[in-house]
Amino acid sequence: MKSLSIIIPHFNSKDSLIVLLNSIPNNDWIQTIVIDDNSNFNIFELAENYKHIEFFKVDKNKKGAGAARNLGLEKATGNYLLFADSDDYFTENAFEIIKNKINKSFDIIYFAPISIHIKSGKPATRHLSTILLIEDYIKNKNKEIFFKNYGPVSKLISTKLITDYSIKFEEILTSDDVMFSLMVAYYSEKIEVSKEVIYVITESDNSLTKQKSEKHEDCRFQTMVRYNDFLVSKGLEKFQGSMFPHLRNAKKFGWYKFWYILFYCKHNNYPIFYDYKHFSRILKRNFTT
Repeated sequence: MKSLSIIIPHFNSKDSLIVLLNSIPNNDWIQTIVIDDNSNFNIFELAENYKHIEFFKVDKNKKGAGAARNLGLEKATGNYLLFADSDDYFTENAFEIIKNKINKSFDIIYFAPISIHIKSGKPATRHLSTILLIEDYIKNKNKEIFFKNYGPVSKLISTKLITDYSIKFEEILTSDDVMFSLMVAYYSEKIEVSKEVIYVITESDNSLTKQKSEKHEDCRFQTMVRYNDFLVSKGLEKFQGSMFPHLRNAKKFGWYKFWYILFYCKHNNYPIFYDYKHFSRILKRNFTT
């Protein structure tokens, strides 16, 4: 059995995938798994140059990152898990840092990532919310803080936690990682945080987070509905997610969509804003120059 399994979903990003794979050392304690979601090239061609990496392919049609990650979970043999997106990469000393942590007993370690614009190489902002959550946890030691850490990357997760609670990714169009990350945060007890940087998030115009079609937005909204309903069912309604982004984006698809989401949220007591400070910040950002 390996100490660590790295799971990488992939679709049509061969060049960036190679950058990511080159950032992962060929060590006997690391299992690296690439799950291809039916790209337009033969993913197994890469196996010639990366014999230490396990390549798999999702059956038949494209199924999304959630299905790819779930297949990766089935193939993983490591005691701990790392997830990586195929357009990101690890820092030069990432696996020295991880190896120093891997022998401890924990459910999860949250690491501080950094982010860059992939074209310019200049610093980006996609990592800042995680940094704030880590700093908040260091100050308050409240695990519910990480309910709002929606992505699976830059986290070292116990495989036992995943198997004990049968945690899986949703196999949906987008936001497949939100409920997975919430379940990991909810069920974890032995929590560590680290300001050491192991992971670089890249930002580009082609990112799935930039997709704004009505189908994508509906999927994100329904995911947040399930997220909030789960927290309410556990008596944790004060940690519900804000519905403001979904209400704002609904306007692009007509006033009927906007009013439908507004009344739906009000009927189910979903918060539009986190608190008054959040409301004031949104007001200032949208109505002042």
